Amino acid sequence: MASVFREVAKETKGKAVIGIVMTTDRNLVRTFGIRSVPAIYVVRNGEVMESFVGAVPKAKITQLLQQHGM
Repeated sequence: MASVFREVAKETKGKAVIGIVMTTDRNLVRTFGIRSVPAIYVVRNGEVMESFVGAVPKAKITQLLQQHGM
């Protein structure tokens, strides 16, 4: 999934920030309640707009970002 996120990050540069967080960051794991990986969140203005768990195709990620104006 990391390679997919890198591709999406390049394609959405200036529109969205794509971050990969390691599960060793316990504060973020607790904050988001992550129990399985990959856990994917679309966050806008500090609010979680979408979230899902598991590997998804690049097209799905791109579609979600476009739906939220990113």
